[in-house]
Amino acid sequence: MIRTSLLLFLVFLSSRSMAQFSLKGSVMDAYHQVKLENVSLYLVHNKLFERSDSTGSFHFQKLNKGLPDTLVVSIIGYKKQSIPLVENKTLLIQLQLDKPNALAEVQVKASVPMSEDFVNQKINFLDIVLNASSKADPLLAVQSTSAASPFGESASISFRGSNPQLTQIYINDIPIPEPIKFTQMSSLGTFSLIPINTIKDLLVFPSNPPIELLNASTGVVQIQSNESFQKQNLEIDASLGQSGIHWTPWANKKNGISLFGHHQFSPLLKFFNPSALSNLPHFSESDWGINGYFQTKNLWRLKLFSLFMEEKYASQFRHPSFEGTFDYQKYRHVQTLNLSKLLEHTQWTFKFGFHESSQHDSTGNYAYHPKALQLFSGIDLQLFPQENWSIKTGYQWLHTQTSYQIRKPYYTFDYRPQSASVLYANNPSLSQQELFLSNNYTISKPVRIGFGIKLIHFPQLNDLQFTHQIHTRWFLNDSFTYTNLAWSKQIASLFTAENDYVWVTTQQISWDVVHEQELKKWSFHAFYKTEKSLVNTTQAWGAEFNLSLIKSKSKHELGIGSHWSQQKIGMNSQNSPYQIPFFLRTNSQWKWKYLDLSMSSVIRTGNYYTPLSSSTYSTELQIHVPVFGSTTSQNVSPYMRIDAMLSKMIHKSDKITWITYLSISNVLNRDNVKSINYTRDYQQSFQEYFQKRVIYIGLQLRW
Repeated sequence: MIRTSLLLFLVFLSSRSMAQFSLKGSVMDAYHQVKLENVSLYLVHNKLFERSDSTGSFHFQKLNKGLPDTLVVSIIGYKKQSIPLVENKTLLIQLQLDKPNALAEVQVKASVPMSEDFVNQKINFLDIVLNASSKADPLLAVQSTSAASPFGESASISFRGSNPQLTQIYINDIPIPEPIKFTQMSSLGTFSLIPINTIKDLLVFPSNPPIELLNASTGVVQIQSNESFQKQNLEIDASLGQSGIHWTPWANKKNGISLFGHHQFSPLLKFFNPSALSNLPHFSESDWGINGYFQTKNLWRLKLFSLFMEEKYASQFRHPSFEGTFDYQKYRHVQTLNLSKLLEHTQWTFKFGFHESSQHDSTGNYAYHPKALQLFSGIDLQLFPQENWSIKTGYQWLHTQTSYQIRKPYYTFDYRPQSASVLYANNPSLSQQELFLSNNYTISKPVRIGFGIKLIHFPQLNDLQFTHQIHTRWFLNDSFTYTNLAWSKQIASLFTAENDYVWVTTQQISWDVVHEQELKKWSFHAFYKTEKSLVNTTQAWGAEFNLSLIKSKSKHELGIGSHWSQQKIGMNSQNSPYQIPFFLRTNSQWKWKYLDLSMSSVIRTGNYYTPLSSSTYSTELQIHVPVFGSTTSQNVSPYMRIDAMLSKMIHKSDKITWITYLSISNVLNRDNVKSINYTRDYQQSFQEYFQKRVIYIGLQLRW
């Protein structure tokens, strides 16, 4: 009897223990084979709910009712899965893409940019990492999309026939001046200073940018920093050209802070690419910073992004009058702070931005030494009166103080150290204040409309400017096909060393038709705009067609289009150097068992330039003086570039992932890019040093 009772008691303890076991596993994208965070997981019988963390992992600590049960897995953009569970084992759940209908419904969500309702393109982490030409750089990824004019190979983005200086970059709704640097961890050139592992969202507005952003005109890239962190997360990068670390020392639910730093060095990269980098004596860059997000129980939210950076660079300067070393160095500090308070139908946001930089570059009888300080502050109020209606209003203030000294050749064709030069110094400043009101309203399920107005005041000029815009979106075929029609009139400032600040007033109209399904997407875009300033007037127009196909083991994108641009200076009209009459862009990714291959290409007509017609010898100067044509009437040879990358992402466990890659830039080794004024100053551009084939090998380790 005692033995039977003991046996029954052991069975009872065993069954009770079995009923309380835990369940764990991970969730990943079935196509890209990467882990998915923030996935909803619900056990029907046990009535338990969990979300996957930043590594895709989840863990139900205690199942009181045991198994069997049904696990429901769901996240926006993927097909929902219901998984019957009979036995306890570690799960690996692979989700398939759902219909991309995230834009079909208006969702009232706090901390989501209001402008996202009319975004042209949203770039996610994978679109950046897996793009061969982007080299895992966020702004280079924008340059490789259909939204940008395929003008150059740097992160200085040109949108649809416009000057790259008129494209605005924002981090957490705060404008970032000069968001590029000369060197970067994955190659050479001008690259963005925003670390990819700090980015949550990246929105692209190639035309008619949202009016609630300050000083926006011909294009906007809107970046939101991370709002979720994995505790004790550590990432290490090591490659031929750099070493870096990204570390999360503290995280608690959504709160967290991460530290990052990189250092680039040139010896190894120059050793593996001796001919391509022979004219670069040295280059280096160090940056370090902080990214943080904090949320209190009463829904106060704080975003913090801070970056410190030092750059050094040298190249062999070649010119008919002088050959020597061009030296460049720059120091900068960027700080953004975003504080918001969420109420039931309201969100207040306070913004502050600070940027400080000091630069020095010189060669021959040329030297340039600018110092810049920019302060930005603002307060926004966003209202949600109804589910289908949102209103945003606010005040913004920007102050820019720049001081610089320039020593430049008296004659633009003579860089000899002993030749005549001009000394020029200036200390310009600019302040502007803005009041704006923006509305987004869903008239019916298929029709959405937005409009905005803005009043801009320039205290130094005692001048008021009024700008406005209208956005519309119609869903033509449920959630698969929609069309956007937008018009705007806005103003921006363009800084030039000798003209201080030039005001640019833009008017533009754009039309977009997009059809997207689970495995296929096509789009057509057309635009027309004018940019008018005291210096010149530019007209730009064009159209482009894009197609994207996803197959079981590959993804392919194709874009074809034309961007025309004309400049009028005084009474003379000429082709703009930003004119691209024809371009073809491709991006393909293949995924195999042991290796992934990504290839991207751009083919386009060459840039227009002012031709050199002849030269005469000056006995007074003892140098040949060039004679140029009167207008920009010729273009350089066609541009063609192909980039390739072999890579493999391997998940060793739920917590450890490593990526190895081999990148080859400019596979065909074509001499593509020359300066848009490369004959006007009688020289080739420095960009020629970045147009050789460069081989790059690297490793990223995350745990």
